[in-house]
Order: sequence, then structure tokens, then C-alpha cells
Amino acid sequence: MRVASPFKTVVFFLLTMLTFGSTAQAQTLVGTIREASTSQPVPYANIGIPGKDVGTVADAQGHYQLSYTAANLADTVRLSSIGYEPRRVLLRELLAKPDVVLASVAVALADVRVQAPGLFKRRLTLGNTSHSEVIIAGMAAEGHGAEVGVIISLRHQPTKVQQARFNLLYTDSTDLTFRVNLYRLLPDGQPSNEKLNRRDIIVHSNSRPNHAGPLVVDLTPDNLVLDEDFLLTLEWVAGGTAHKFQEVHELRKNVYFSAALGYFGQPPYIRKTSQGKWEKMSLGARLAGMQFKVGFNVTALD
Repeated sequence: MRVASPFKTVVFFLLTMLTFGSTAQAQTLVGTIREASTSQPVPYANIGIPGKDVGTVADAQGHYQLSYTAANLADTVRLSSIGYEPRRVLLRELLAKPDVVLASVAVALADVRVQAPGLFKRRLTLGNTSHSEVIIAGMAAEGHGAEVGVIISLRHQPTKVQQARFNLLYTDSTDLTFRVNLYRLLPDGQPSNEKLNRRDIIVHSNSRPNHAGPLVVDLTPDNLVLDEDFLLTLEWVAGGTAHKFQEVHELRKNVYFSAALGYFGQPPYIRKTSQGKWEKMSLGARLAGMQFKVGFNVTALD
């Protein structure tokens, strides 16, 4: 049973207060994304207007539903997936031809390095390990593609990332599908949209024993040897109820992550939908300079 806490209300409000945008006169575009040479569906492709919180994610069969308003007709929609050349299409053109093909491209393999004596011998945990059910964070979401992420700071370079762990507080039997992303940081420390992982890493809430406990993701097959700090995120790509509004409402109501407060480190980042803008969430002056931290971490070797 969760213990009531004033922090719980404050934290959940701060992460979700920006998610209730106007849906006046919203319309829905329905289409399919396929691979250019084979006509096979591209599962979980991202579709959205960069930086405008208008976006979604295709389902496992490549079908998508994109909500928009008349104000977006002159905007450019970006369609992307790992292993495919991204496409940019004006929304008004996408309305005329909603079925889109993406051309596959070669994905660079992870660097193969000669392991020097003493390299990758020390195992450590990077990030926040909070298992709290008192201080918790809700997932800000306006649709599929919503993400929560934390910056993982390396202690030594290079570092081999072996496992990601997300302290998810969700025990419903309804399966939710998430994608794990590792994003490169820009020179100013802000997240970019460039992924360091070279495949879609899809995980399910029902993969946990008894539908409870953390989401633990094995990253050893990816051979992620990194020389830079990165943003580790969990992205909601599918699952929930059939009706979109109810689905988003249920996600906000039921999906939480363990969190903590502290004076060091960086606050988490969120974006409310696919291709949306990154927002840094901070408690700042509300709690005398304390930073809010979400229970995401990695196990690594350096």
C-alpha cells in the first residue's frame, strides 16, 4: 500500500500539469507505414510534428492515427524508425496520401574494440536506484510516443552498458508496450533526437513476474560501448484501452515510477508525444533547490 505524502501530489502535478492541451476541433488522420522494397509494415514507427507535441506511434502492423488541427496543416510531419531513412512530409500532403513507405538504410554496427588489460572490469550502477512508493512520478502523456528520461553520467570512458532498469509502479494485468531509447546529448547538454541504440528495444509490462516490480532490460546483445553521457528513456508505444482519450487517461492514472529528491544531478526530461519537444522538469525553488529524480538506472562496466 502506498503511503500518502505531500511530495506525491506535488511531483505528479509537476509532471502532468502541461499535458492537458486543447483538443478543440481536433481531427484524425489514419494511415499505414510500410517498408519500401517489401511492402511489409514498419512496426512502432514515430510520426509527429517536431517540437509541437502533435504526434503518435504506429502499431505493430504499421497502422497509425494522428490527431491534428487546422493550425497544423502547413507544418511538416516527420516519420522515422531505426533502420530507415526518415521522411518529412507536409501535413496537407500526408492527408492526401496517408500511406507512406520508408526506405531501409544500413545501420552502423557497434564499434568492435580491442579490450585492453583492466578494461571493463569494474561493475557499477549509474543513475537513480529509488524504489520509493511514497515519492513517485506520473508519466506525462498526450499520446503514444510519450517519454520519460534521465541523463546517465559516465564516471569513466569508455563504459559498456549491459542492463537498463526502470522502477515501474504498475500492477495492472493490461499489458503496456514500451521502447527503451538511448539518446545522444547536444553540446549544450540538451537531448537530441539521435539514438545511440541501433535497434528497437521493445519491452512489455507483463514480462515482469506477477506483473510487478522493475522493468529490467538486457542490453548485452547491443554491445553498447559509450564515450559520452546520454539520455536513457522509456517511451510508451502501445497498450491500454481501445479509445484514445480513455487510454491516455488510464495511463496517467495508473502508471507511476519510483522517484527521489536530492541536491545533486540533473532533473528528468519528458516529452508528451512522439517527436515532441523535450522539457526539463525541476522542483527548483519549490523545494529549496532540490532536484527531482526518477528511478531509472543502468548496470555498466568501466
